[in-house]
Formats: sequence, structure tokens, C-alpha cells
Amino acid sequence: MIRTFSKILFVFFLLICPVYLSAQANVKLGKSFRENWFIGLSVGPTFFSGDLNVNRFLPQSGDWRVAGTFNFGRQLSHVFSLRGQVLFGGVAGRKATKQDGTPVNLKFTSTIVDGNFNTMINFSNLIGGFNPKRAFFVYGTVGIGAIYYKPIQTDLITGLTVPNGASSGQVTAMIPVGFGAYYSIANKVNLGLEYSFRTLTSDMLDGVAEGFKLDMYSLLSFNITLNINKPTKKKAEVADYKKDGPIIINLPKCDPVPKMAEADMGMEKLPPPPSVGLNLDKYYLFKVQIFAFAQRIYSPETIRKRYHIPLPVSREYSDGLYRFTVGSTESIDDAKEILHQIVNAGITDAFIVGYTRDGERTSLRDLN
Repeated sequence: MIRTFSKILFVFFLLICPVYLSAQANVKLGKSFRENWFIGLSVGPTFFSGDLNVNRFLPQSGDWRVAGTFNFGRQLSHVFSLRGQVLFGGVAGRKATKQDGTPVNLKFTSTIVDGNFNTMINFSNLIGGFNPKRAFFVYGTVGIGAIYYKPIQTDLITGLTVPNGASSGQVTAMIPVGFGAYYSIANKVNLGLEYSFRTLTSDMLDGVAEGFKLDMYSLLSFNITLNINKPTKKKAEVADYKKDGPIIINLPKCDPVPKMAEADMGMEKLPPPPSVGLNLDKYYLFKVQIFAFAQRIYSPETIRKRYHIPLPVSREYSDGLYRFTVGSTESIDDAKEILHQIVNAGITDAFIVGYTRDGERTSLRDLN
């Protein structure tokens, strides 16, 4: 029976694998196959629903059993995830008489082992849209799997074991459907509660094939899930370069709002304040620095297009930084005019730098 059970799980995996692989083309989280995986554990009570149960969905006193699951899967998008699940536990039920008063006097217990693949649908993101600040989620699941069970029947009066048609063990297909909710802690650990109905394509889970065409059991589980290999932006190590201008590790996602020109505001352009004690004669070249990066991750053309800079952008490296500059002139007045254009383009932290013939580079912030 165990061998048959393993074969069914293998067939289910082959059937679902093409769907799984094709869905990866729409992944918006991590582009790599190794990203966006999760693993988890759950535990909770099981409820049997079938011939040997007076209540349709709730067990009688003494018929509560426990099951645990190991879960693994991959988040395909912010709405859909594919999850594999392996469950081990038990179910139980009993019945003294039928509705017409005919005595039954049977109870049963059964160890169950099931495995399934299911799709998790995140209703919070589906209905409300993706929100990176959202931490509480509601979801639903539907899938397909197989179950191995071996019911043991006992006479309620004599306590003797009663043979049944499935006492040697059976493997049956199973369809899990469920819903749940979870709370995400720092996008790493999820704590949740899930209720699932697992309907068998057989009436022999309790060893009795009479009124119920399909037996079913439910699991109310408390879950903990760990998100592994989440895509993260690598941050560079940044030293203290405050004296050398703004340092930016990652560009903003949207274009900056250009600053309104002073002429458009009906104001005359004011001359820059005079510098004190600054000898400009020792500098042979002036440039306007706009950004400094700790990593070589952006090209000059990317910076120019992103910020709509009207002049060519150059990149240079020194002291552990990739600096982006605009203009190259021997006139300080021309450098001030370039700086004015850059500030009006929305980069208000730009400043002038001077270069000496000895290779010295100096920030001339007093000229801003």
C-alpha cells in the first residue's frame, strides 16, 4: 500500500509540475528559481465526517484526534502560491444506532498519511491589490492529493475488533479545499490559522460503506511558516563621506519633480553669496557633482535619462566612491551657471568641485 501511495504522489507531481514551471514566467518577486520559497509546520485537531459519526461535521466527545503537517512551496506572485503538503495523524468516529433505531454499536480509529499539492490564493492581495505595508492576509486553497488509511473497527458493547473491508489499508485520491489567515512578521515568519476539508473519493475511511458516498475529514491547524531566499537588495557598505556630498545607494523608483525655475516664479535670479577666504586661482578645472555611489551600479546615461539632465554626465572613481559630474570648465562663472541648471532640474544637493594641477580635488560648497 505504501508503494502504491508513493506512485500516486509521483503522478500528481508530474501532472502539476508543468503548470508550476509555466507560472514562473509571471513571477514578480524574485527572478531566480531559488527565490521566494517557504517551509512550514502545522498542528491541530482532526474531525471525521462519514457513516460512523452522528454529527455531520463535529466529532463526539472522545473522537478528537490530532494531525501535523510539513509544508513547502514557492510564491509565484503576490496572489498565487504553489504548496506541497505532507500530513500524518489520525481520525476517529463512532455510532450506536441508525436514524431508524437499528443498532450499529461500532467505533473506529485510523492512522492517516496524506500528501497533496494545492494552490494558495491570497484574497487580500487579489481584492485589495499588493500593499508592501500589509501584514494580515486572508487566503483560500484548493488542490489534489492522495491518502493512505487503515481503519480499525471495535464493537462498542464487547470491545472486540470487528473486521472491515479496509482493515488491510487502502490508498485513495483526495481533494483538499480550505481557507485561512496569517500574520506576517517582517516578511520572514508567518503565523496563521487554517481550516481545510479533505474529501476522499471513497466511502471506506471508517470501514463502512453505507449512507455516505464520500468520507471526509477536516483539519483545523495552527501554522508557522518561514519565508526563505526572499529577494533582497544588497546594500553597500558606506563610510562617512558627508564632507564629500550626497551618497545614494539606490535610485528612487520615480522621476524627481523638477524644481520650478526662479524666472517662472516672477523672481529675479539672485547672485550667489560672496565666498570668504577661497583662492580660486589654484584650480584649473571646475565640475558640478550631482551624485556619489558606493557601488558601480549605474551608468552616466542612466543617471542623465532618469533625472532629465540637459547636459552630458560623466563618472569618475576615487576614495571608494563613483562620482557623477556634469560639465568641465575653466571658468567658475560657467560652473555656477551649470549648477543653476542642475538645481532647477531637481537635484538640489549638487555642488561645485575644483581640481588643481597637482591632482587635488576639493568641494567648493561655499560657491553654491
